Amino acid sequence: MVIEVLDPRRDPEPAYWKPLRAKAGLRADWSWEVLTAQAWAARTEQPVTVLLEDGEPRGVVSSAWVTGLTRRHRFARPAGRGRFGGLDVRSPGSSAMPGWWFDDEDGDGGVGRLLDTFVPAMRGELGFGLRGLLVRQVGESGVDSVRGKLKMVRRTEDVAVLDVTPFSNRDDWVNSLAKKRKYNLRKIFRTFEADPSIEARVVPGSDADPVEIAELLRHNESKHHDVPIVPLPAFVGYWSALLRQPDVHVLTYRETANGRVVAIATLFDHPALPVVRNFAALPPELGGRSNLYFHFYGEVVRWALETGRPQVMFGKKMSETKASLGADLVPQYAAAVALL
Repeated sequence: MVIEVLDPRRDPEPAYWKPLRAKAGLRADWSWEVLTAQAWAARTEQPVTVLLEDGEPRGVVSSAWVTGLTRRHRFARPAGRGRFGGLDVRSPGSSAMPGWWFDDEDGDGGVGRLLDTFVPAMRGELGFGLRGLLVRQVGESGVDSVRGKLKMVRRTEDVAVLDVTPFSNRDDWVNSLAKKRKYNLRKIFRTFEADPSIEARVVPGSDADPVEIAELLRHNESKHHDVPIVPLPAFVGYWSALLRQPDVHVLTYRETANGRVVAIATLFDHPALPVVRNFAALPPELGGRSNLYFHFYGEVVRWALETGRPQVMFGKKMSETKASLGADLVPQYAAAVALL
């Protein structure tokens, strides 16, 4: 087994990267161009570790190297031996997805291979300054693999997944919901459809304006300060790279009179499980529209049915609301692993 630890800021895209993404079903946020843009704008080093056997990729892990020097307003410093820190194993983009893939997951979602193969490889890369590991988005099948001495496991936010296979159209989905939610959605849809001043469309990411999206996301991000390290603001360069990817779509809400975009949702397409990455909207005091958050679920359901997608992942947060919209809540766990 050969281990390659890559830095997207300095290392060119490997020849095997596109076949690896296709084989593993890695979405647009794993594009090398996107990883490079993100790594240059990150507060932490963003190593990408690839496991190769006979020249063929058998696994990949995305992580962030966090040390005592990590600061919100300081860009990443080079990793290296002699520094003490830990690796945060996480998806490079959607926080609802795991940050690893292995071709043989051994029934535990690949968590065992992550600990048995990835950890020794990174200890060899970073030395004994690597003192810990945080693994996010562990599914229930992987919990037993991260239990034990020097390991702490906690349930985190569930991930919402909506199965649309029982429905033939949006109305079928609405009719499946509880009476109060059904009535509320029907009213929202009727009001929107009777309003000629605003239009909703799903467009390829390449047709969207990264500046508009970054501005809207900053309004949305300013509302969320419930995490230990507040997310960095949306960078236009990152969104420019991401929107160029062919598997990115954007749901836009645009005023017909002046073309202003007042809300967006981004979608990472996938044949089996597309992921809703972001929803962001102008606040009402700045000209935003009410109830677009609920309307966008209907538009995503419509898009999924029209494109033949069986499910849609709506991510974390607002779990009770998403459950009321018919989504299943899939348990997720995080594991902190001490390394001696």
